[in-house]
Formats: sequence, C-alpha cells, structure tokens
Amino acid sequence: MEKRWSERKQLRVCVDVYLNGDLLNSGRSSDIGLGGTFLGIDSVAGMNKDANVELVFRLLSDEAGEESVRHTVHARVVRVADQGVGFKFCDFDTGVFRSLQEIMAYQNHNGSAPRAM
Repeated sequence: MEKRWSERKQLRVCVDVYLNGDLLNSGRSSDIGLGGTFLGIDSVAGMNKDANVELVFRLLSDEAGEESVRHTVHARVVRVADQGVGFKFCDFDTGVFRSLQEIMAYQNHNGSAPRAM
C-alpha cells in the first residue's frame, strides 16, 4: 500500500547525509517529493531506521563554473534497503517548503538529468 502523501518526481541530484553535524554518507536521489526522498547509497552502514539526520542537496547553478546551491532539510530515516535509504522530511517551515520546491523544479540547462558534482 502506498504511504506517501505527496507526488514524487524522478530526480537525480547529489545529496550529503549528516548525523549530529558529521558527514555520514553521500548518495544520489532517485526520486523526491514534498514528503521525502530515496537516496541510492553504496553502503548503508550507519544508517539506522528512525535516525534524525540533515540532508544537504547540492544543485549545480552554473554549468560552466560548477558552482552549486545547497539546500539543507531535516529528515528521518524511514527505510533502509540494500540499494539505498528512504527519508521522510521533518520540521517544515516556509523556508524548507521553498527549498523543496526549488529542488523539485531543478533541471540543468539542457533539460537532461543533472550531472554529478
């Protein structure tokens, strides 16, 4: 049964996962919605269900200069699988909502999937 309360968009962007201010892991989103995201991560070691983390989404803002815009969103681990980790976004306010809207609207200049950083 589908448990999501918002529509998901297929989107591959680089995301860093922080636990208590320390970088725990990095991966790429496979999809994202206003409720959460799923990250493909090579190793799920240290990713514990119900852990509260910070996700830092890195969006390229300038194709030539490789500059990036970072959006930080608080999240909770809700699913750990061999291929990655599912997160539910927490602590919503208007700033987080705007960040999620910008992340979901993100496309690089030629409309193809975002490049790795």
